Amino acid sequence: MDWGEIFGPSALVVLLSSSVAFAMPTALAAVGETVAERAGVLNLGLEGMMLSGALAAFLAAYYLDSVVLGTLAGISMGVGLGALMAFLSVTLRTEQIINGIAIVLLAQGLTTFVFEKLFAGEEQPAVSGIPDLDVPLLSSLPGVGDVLFQQNALFYISVVLALGVWLLLTRTRFGLSVRAVGENPAAADAAAVSVARIRWLALLVCGGMAGMGGAVLVLGQLNIFDTNVTAGRGWIAIALVIFGRWNPLLVLGGAFLFGFTDALQIRVQAVSGGITSTVPTEIFAALPYAVTLIVMVVATVWAGRDAQPAALGIPFRKGVSA
Repeated sequence: MDWGEIFGPSALVVLLSSSVAFAMPTALAAVGETVAERAGVLNLGLEGMMLSGALAAFLAAYYLDSVVLGTLAGISMGVGLGALMAFLSVTLRTEQIINGIAIVLLAQGLTTFVFEKLFAGEEQPAVSGIPDLDVPLLSSLPGVGDVLFQQNALFYISVVLALGVWLLLTRTRFGLSVRAVGENPAAADAAAVSVARIRWLALLVCGGMAGMGGAVLVLGQLNIFDTNVTAGRGWIAIALVIFGRWNPLLVLGGAFLFGFTDALQIRVQAVSGGITSTVPTEIFAALPYAVTLIVMVVATVWAGRDAQPAALGIPFRKGVSA
């Protein structure tokens, strides 16, 4: 295998450009999960929210011939499942882990049923791709211009949204309330902060961003939907929250690491020639997940979990201490 075909100057630009694009669906979900966990809710339903958002986005874009409406449909589906998670975990105060797993199983079953019911026996349906946009002036910058400023519109919207949520969480009164509810909900309640309202809003944001991640995956990258198209990205997003120590910017960095390894394994398979005939392709496909989990475990062992919100996963009952 010629490593110059992977890490040569022109090949490296393509690799890095693919890396940041591949990172965005996971990054959106992970930043949304950060908001939910900062508010004290462990949302294990993230994979189901991404998958459902992906199907809703695909169907809307396919039948209405509109990427905009498809993206809005994906976000709406995510918000709906976020509301379901909030109703179960915040209003009914049932077990958060079970709620999340139930949402994933529900989403996997329903998306498979709906997709096969609509398209069984037909050729693989597809939606129109989104053309890349060259940002004036910035796209001509050496190196970085080709990587960051020659992407499609959904990529730029995703970056702005992820950074906007970071600002919301770290620079606003709402963000302060989210962090207070996640650390000490009883004290937040005593300070006239509605714990239930904040956790509901956090889960709606989380669900919407997960649905947006699914939409970006199928509309901005693959242009198709298939059963289990998210391929565990929701679970990786949850792991990235721990890796990023519940800091949205570090979580974004972890998502870019995942995107890089994902793009790398695809490139390696493309140029490896005889290697892929002796090594199963599943080994290469597992590389991004293995690297991300290894880095997360190392980071957790090295730095500990002291950054974890103190009330994470604990239902709040007014007048009852955790």
